[in-house]
Amino acid sequence: MNHRLRLIYICVLAAVLGCTPSAPPLPDSNVQIIIDPSTSKHTLPAWLWYASSRAFWMEKKFFELHPEATSYQHTFLEEVAARGGCAKIWQEIRAKDGRQDRYLDDLTTVQQSGLLQEYVWIYFRQSDWTEPPDLHLAEFERWRRLHLQSHEPETRAIAQFRK
Repeated sequence: MNHRLRLIYICVLAAVLGCTPSAPPLPDSNVQIIIDPSTSKHTLPAWLWYASSRAFWMEKKFFELHPEATSYQHTFLEEVAARGGCAKIWQEIRAKDGRQDRYLDDLTTVQQSGLLQEYVWIYFRQSDWTEPPDLHLAEFERWRRLHLQSHEPETRAIAQFRK
């Protein structure tokens, strides 16, 4: 199943089932999406995009970029892509109906500032990631003091391999 069809499948499930703790496994997939039960129905599409993007990386994109790899590894680029897509979906929802969500509003502001990579590096870095050479960490630090006061990073949906 291609990535776009998978996303449509997930969004339809979300609309039909509402906010549930986990989505049924995707057809022909070893990955399942787990949704935080406290996730509001208004923010659910953005978080489903995040998790489905991660699922796509777990099953396909990572191995396309790393054909020598024998197992999947969560990467910095994956996290940037997933959070960036999450922010774009939320921006569309917010523009359509004026909804607000502190975290997703902050994430959208970060993306619009052009500092999403720096944000992901500071708030979600994993110990096995190598720092990209083009990060503007000092600029981000100055920017976040002004624009991310009392910011609490969050993740309300994840993709994980089925056991």
